Amino acid sequence: MTTRFTGVIPPMITPLTADEGLDRPAVRRMVDFLIDGGVHGLFILGSIGEGPYLRPSVRQELAEATVEAAAGRVPVIAGILETSTARVIDEMHSLSGRGLAGYVATAPYYFGGFNDGELFDHFRRVAEAADLPVLLYNIPQNTKVPLKADLVLKLAEVPNIAGIKDSSGDWPEVQAILHYRNRERFVVLQGNQSMCAVSLLAGADGLVPGHSNVYPRLLVDLMAAGLRRDIDALFAYQAQLDKLVKLRGRASTYTFKIVTKALGLTEDHTSSPLPRLTPEEARQFLAASAAAGLPLPRAAL
Repeated sequence: MTTRFTGVIPPMITPLTADEGLDRPAVRRMVDFLIDGGVHGLFILGSIGEGPYLRPSVRQELAEATVEAAAGRVPVIAGILETSTARVIDEMHSLSGRGLAGYVATAPYYFGGFNDGELFDHFRRVAEAADLPVLLYNIPQNTKVPLKADLVLKLAEVPNIAGIKDSSGDWPEVQAILHYRNRERFVVLQGNQSMCAVSLLAGADGLVPGHSNVYPRLLVDLMAAGLRRDIDALFAYQAQLDKLVKLRGRASTYTFKIVTKALGLTEDHTSSPLPRLTPEEARQFLAASAAAGLPLPRAAL
């Protein structure tokens, strides 16, 4: 494997048109905004990126457009949020050859009751079929299938499984993974924003924070403070991030697009039927975000 996934890797929103097509000019604006903000990679087609909701053609076009816009400046990895082993493999094949650096695969979902042996076999088969490194994606609040530390540490020894993006918020499990994994070949990326600072102190390799879509410099500064072990600065940045995280509600994906629209980067179109805010709720959200420290142009408030 030639790419080690570290640093701040935003789970990038997907800029859409009103008919849920891809807004390619907005993709380029988003990519430039994030890279200019200092991020170290881009994660497309995740939860915030509406991966499970997008048409296959839009997912494929997004991969091409993001890689083209990144132009080799940072690696681009793609979420494979599918329900079965065969569908994950098919989706990887559909994205193959588009310049990506890796895939991020969730546990199978919809049905439950999986034991660790079945989950191990699922990810082993995915890794064997992949033409790029695979990261595990632990987000049990959405899949209803948690990836526990014992299973993850076994999967960490499977060739072509390069790490995990963990958004579970289950600190004892994340801590065990951080402590017992092979640090040379298996990275741990923290996707729970409330746990960024403590994860970096415990040895996490990177962050996949939603708010890096709208305030990349804050997360890049937080990451840098963690790497240099500047505890005061690290927790000051975490406190600033926590203020923004508290404002997220039921329409969390839409709220990011409200902000990127206010920043002049995208429109606020989302996949149907994702929750939205009313115009008045959106106005109140932007005002509260600015009060919490999010840098927004005065004209947007």
